[in-house]
Amino acid sequence: MHLITIIIALFAERALGQLKRWRDTDGFARYIGLIESVAIGRRWLQHPAGVLVIVPPVVVVALAQWAIAEYLWLGFELAFGVFILVLTFGPRDLWEDVHALIRARDERNFAHAEACALDLCRRADGRLAPDTHGRTLVGAVLVQGHERILGVLLWFFVAGPAGALFYRSVRELPALAARGTASRAMQRTAEYVHGLAAWIPARLSVLVYALVGATRAAIGAWPSARATTHASASASWRLLAAVGRGALGLTSANADTRYGRGLDDTLLEALGLIWRTLLVVLAILALLTIFGVLR
Repeated sequence: MHLITIIIALFAERALGQLKRWRDTDGFARYIGLIESVAIGRRWLQHPAGVLVIVPPVVVVALAQWAIAEYLWLGFELAFGVFILVLTFGPRDLWEDVHALIRARDERNFAHAEACALDLCRRADGRLAPDTHGRTLVGAVLVQGHERILGVLLWFFVAGPAGALFYRSVRELPALAARGTASRAMQRTAEYVHGLAAWIPARLSVLVYALVGATRAAIGAWPSARATTHASASASWRLLAAVGRGALGLTSANADTRYGRGLDDTLLEALGLIWRTLLVVLAILALLTIFGVLR
């Protein structure tokens, strides 16, 4: 069931990616905005306990997931899983964002290209990256492959639709807290929760990056991230970027070409690495399903 749900959701997500209005929909941001519109809600979000704002929607989805599995036909469970999974991807299609950047560069529309690059390189807390140079940009794409797709799928493996919604929520919360009424303590707590939720999925993604790419270079790049045991989201991002670049065979010897004149091709290779990683993850899930570990 998990495998079928994921495959249908991936096809649906790519199809819906063509609908700009769908991509502009962000229910979690609206949910946070609704809480901030009430005085007691603003006070709640000003304390570290404000991170518990993610609990109500996750609990609702978990209860619906249980009720559907217990009392309704299997098709309802499949439809519900696809619906939640599609909602938790993104919010934008990574392939579309990268191709939009490449088109802008080809058309020499430098202002739009810079805007696309800044959006791809945006940090977990919503702040802009200090630069959008080739090295940073390629690393950001590899990170976004985890944040938008792989991390959501791995949490879906663990807890179904509720797990996917949980990861999407904790991923969005630091940025929403930074631009809202939340205190600095609440923002730090949100970043810490995000880091904890990303710790295992990020390292699993890194292992598959190394497996499907230039394995020796990827493993060699691992210590340079200095993030093996750190629980922060920024540490996981450094690890994904460093090992992912190594898996692409990016070294100091070819940096001028791959990050300069060959940047567009390198970005497409990064998307290819993410796609191969996704296929391996799905293959592992299929094996777990065959052996009865997952449904």
